[in-house]
Amino acid sequence: MRGDPVTFDHAGLEVLPPEQCWAQLESAAVGRLGFVDRGEPIVLPVAIGVWEGCMVFSTDTGSKLDAAIMNRPVALEIDDWDAETRTGWSVLVKGTAMLVDDQREIASLDRLGVAPWVRPEVPKTWVRVLANEITGRRIVAHD
Repeated sequence: MRGDPVTFDHAGLEVLPPEQCWAQLESAAVGRLGFVDRGEPIVLPVAIGVWEGCMVFSTDTGSKLDAAIMNRPVALEIDDWDAETRTGWSVLVKGTAMLVDDQREIASLDRLGVAPWVRPEVPKTWVRVLANEITGRRIVAHD
C-alpha cells in the first residue's frame, strides 16, 4: 500500500507486502510450477489464474496432475525482468496442489479465461494451489 514504509531484505531487495504479491499474481498469465517427481526436482511452465484466494492452473494427465492428486507441496513462481534498467520483481507461492473435482467449481474455473499452456483441444483438469506462504521481492534501480 502506498505510504507504507518500504522494507529491504539482507540482500538489499525490496520486500513486497502480501497485497502487492497478490496483485502481481493476478496480472500474470504464466508461471513456473516446481515440485518433486520420483525424487527429482522439476519446474514446468503453467498458465495460471487467481481464484478464491488460490492459484489455479489446468493440466493434462502427467506429472503435474500426479503431484496435485497426491496433495503434495509445490512452489509457483512468477517474475519480470528488464535487462536494460536491471530492475524486476519475483513472487513465490509455496503451498499444496489439490485436484479440483467439484463440478460447480470447475464451471467457475472454466470461465476464468486461463488459456492452456499447450494443446487447448485436450480435456483439462483443474488444480488449485492452496498457499501456505507468499513472498515477493523487487530489484530496484540504483543510481
